[in-house]
Amino acid sequence: MQWQLLIENEIQRIRPGENPGRTRTIARRIAGIALQHHYGNAPDDFLRLIQRAIADENLPVHVRSALGRLSARLDAQFSSPSTDPVGDAMMVVDFVRNKTP
Repeated sequence: MQWQLLIENEIQRIRPGENPGRTRTIARRIAGIALQHHYGNAPDDFLRLIQRAIADENLPVHVRSALGRLSARLDAQFSSPSTDPVGDAMMVVDFVRNKTP
């Protein structure tokens, strides 16, 4: 359950009203930690791992969609497709928790 402790530590780093980019980065780390556990021996490059998971048809569509929003580039107005990056990351965490025996 070490991975869940790492996720809790990341969640503690989130501050209300802080820079949305920082929150998005933390959310990506949260999703990446969960995916490392899911895949086992996965690389530390969380964005690469997220891209791998997006292409994994064995993952549910809602998980791949959440990962797609987390990995998407900002638009010209610096807006993210993810209006709730932490919520998107927690969808991934919940999936992995439910798959872990």
